Amino acid sequence: MTDQPTAVRLARSLGTAVAASAPVALPEGPLAAVLVPAGAALAAWWASPATVRRPVAVTFTRRAQLVRHRNTALAVGCVLLSALSTPPIWAAACVTALLLGYLMCVDAAAGPAGLRQLRSRWVPAAAHTASALVLLASYASVAPSGWGRIIAALAVACSAAAVGLALWSRRSDQG
Repeated sequence: MTDQPTAVRLARSLGTAVAASAPVALPEGPLAAVLVPAGAALAAWWASPATVRRPVAVTFTRRAQLVRHRNTALAVGCVLLSALSTPPIWAAACVTALLLGYLMCVDAAAGPAGLRQLRSRWVPAAAHTASALVLLASYASVAPSGWGRIIAALAVACSAAAVGLALWSRRSDQG
């Protein structure tokens, strides 16, 4: 057995937990109830270690692009798996928290810029707030008299602010 750094073990554990716990509308049958989560967990085990160095792309095949952007593919895949069904809000909150933890772990493994972002008090707070608002927006009523549109607008604004803070934090660290 190879000795893996702690960051790789943590990223693999979080990534696999996110993929395995992402609720999905399964076809009926006990075989599908085992194969889909097991397949998602296996794919997550491969995709979850942080891609720290981005090599120059010598080929643009789909396989090479998938290997190069596997962390993004994992996050998108988990969100798509969760979107296939309507889980109870507690299950969606668990998947959201696991995914946010995974993304912060991968960002911290990316190097000094990621660690500085996590040490900032604003970037993690903005990420948590944006995640909570997006989760609330996904369960809000979209009836014309409901608060769904206001919550959705706040979620989009907070998500944009979180991305802006992260980019501004990186730029100010470089200069």
